[in-house]
Amino acid sequence: MHVLANLNLAVMIAVIACCLGGVMGGLRIARPRSVKARGRAEERAFAGMLILSHAGAAMALGYAPSIGRLMAAALALGWLGSAVGRTLSLALDRHGDPMLRQPAILELLMALALALPWLGLGAASFGGSVEV
Repeated sequence: MHVLANLNLAVMIAVIACCLGGVMGGLRIARPRSVKARGRAEERAFAGMLILSHAGAAMALGYAPSIGRLMAAALALGWLGSAVGRTLSLALDRHGDPMLRQPAILELLMALALALPWLGLGAASFGGSVEV
């Protein structure tokens, strides 16, 4: 059995993006921004969803790449929707604060990184494999 024979750059970037999404969820669990108890519970529930959805996509990318590509594409659509919603909010609310634009850029980059395996971009395979 060859390990790393069919992993490619797009899958590796998507797995790294899944790890980053999980870390973002972990930070939300550790440090919720809301003052009220109900708001903290909602944030932690959202953070749990971030952690497990990204962990599931990363696991599927490693064990069943064809399913993992679709799971990563679904996450990419979620990140893209978040970026579109934030951009619409910036346009409609007319905020001039550049700190409000930075999360939209991060969300677009996460969407792109997670969509790479599904789009078939960056499919350069690694050169070697290890016999197990």
